Amino acid sequence: MPRRADARLEGRILDAAYRLWSSGGEHALTMRAVARAAGTTTPTLYERFRDKDDLLALLRRRARLNLFSVIKPSRSVVDGCRNALDFFAEHPNEFRLITDDWAIEFARREPMPSFELMKQRLANQLGGKPPQHTHLALALVALLHGTATLLHAEDVQEEISSDFRHACITACEVLIHAAPSRTVSRRPAAPRRSKSISHPKRA
Repeated sequence: MPRRADARLEGRILDAAYRLWSSGGEHALTMRAVARAAGTTTPTLYERFRDKDDLLALLRRRARLNLFSVIKPSRSVVDGCRNALDFFAEHPNEFRLITDDWAIEFARREPMPSFELMKQRLANQLGGKPPQHTHLALALVALLHGTATLLHAEDVQEEISSDFRHACITACEVLIHAAPSRTVSRRPAAPRRSKSISHPKRA
């Protein structure tokens, strides 16, 4: 009888690949290392994934969902920015995985759950529709990305790291508070016509 395929093999492969990337980054993620960590063979791995880039696309999607799960419980946009920055600071390899091709995938209009959530929260806070807040959301993303990049630089002292974080979140607050309210104002109701006063006829 032919051997039954392992229905959970692909999940094991992705779990193993994500662990390797999280701990060692790109250099740790080889097809041979993934196969070994997943308890399978390299030829079997290539039967399911064309190459390393094919595998990375799924890992990138998982990293974005992990980021989304971190910022979703946030009570405000600023809290979401703070939680995202903490995630980026604590997970440098996931940060690179999420952001390396971000601009390209943004131009291709690929699904970005955290970015869409940010626009929705801005609309809830400032009014209007989520697409109206795209530029503000991009500015917040740029602040978070730049700060996280600085935090991952070599030999950054703890005091400097704290200053970077505080400055970033303060800048996010300033941008949000300075943004114009987009609450749709209702058109004023038309004034009611006054009833004409009928004068009694003279006898």
